[in-house]
Amino acid sequence: MNKPRLAHVILGGCEGCYVSLLDAHEELVALLDTVELVHSPLVSGTEMRECEVVLVEGAVTTERDEQELRDARSKARTLVAVGSCATLGGIGGLRNLATSKEILAQIYGEDVPTEGIPALTSRVRPLSDIVDVDIEISGCAPKTDTLMSAIRAAVAGEPWAMPRRNMCDECEREKDTMLQHSSEFVSDAVYSVMELDEIDPKKCFLEQGVICMGPMTREGCGARCTAANMPCRGCQGPSRNEFEQGGKMIDALAAVLPAGAIMYLDDLIGTGYRFTMPISVFPTIYDHKGGGNDV
Repeated sequence: MNKPRLAHVILGGCEGCYVSLLDAHEELVALLDTVELVHSPLVSGTEMRECEVVLVEGAVTTERDEQELRDARSKARTLVAVGSCATLGGIGGLRNLATSKEILAQIYGEDVPTEGIPALTSRVRPLSDIVDVDIEISGCAPKTDTLMSAIRAAVAGEPWAMPRRNMCDECEREKDTMLQHSSEFVSDAVYSVMELDEIDPKKCFLEQGVICMGPMTREGCGARCTAANMPCRGCQGPSRNEFEQGGKMIDALAAVLPAGAIMYLDDLIGTGYRFTMPISVFPTIYDHKGGGNDV
């Protein structure tokens, strides 16, 4: 009996999603027994060919990325976008606040190489900006069991989707003041994690004046960061498609912080749009001439 064919493509990213896949260990070995792996970083010297499922991680950051993505889409029955970069644009999407020329100058100075580096697109884009995506798995990186669940469903030709509830629903930290109807603000100041001598490991971060993106981030990660006494940074993306994650967070904070308090946060954009800049309403800065040819 012919096995379903599975391919894996990596575009612009840190390859952390790949590590999450490898973390499946014996479960990954069992999966590979049921499919034919036709293209992957796991298999050297293979070319992309017709397959039932292709996993694509990373955002579109170069012209080569876009070409690889279009090629993968044309040859696969089901395309699975893996991780925050692929689904949201990811951290690298903050590059959209500058032109590609400015980015290259920041890296290389005045002597930007004319050869040997891939041609950057003028902005970072999630996969769905360019091709149809059948399944999206968010997270930086996605939980291994979530990733494996989605892959098994894709191989079987079954539907699969991320949960849509709020991340606070799976966070076990105590929420007292946040849930009370009151004219008093929950906190009168905004702190970064490094500014506090101690953070109560059981109490909601927002009640301690620490910005946490949990209220505007969807569940599915197991609240791993907050369980480790670090605030959520929003890598799962907005809990609803229509939410502008950063903007909605600022709107929500207006109820718990005095007017203007959030403006003391050093990196407001990097906090609210750390992973979602490419899918936000934020304007993208384009090169006027040369460098980056997508529009």
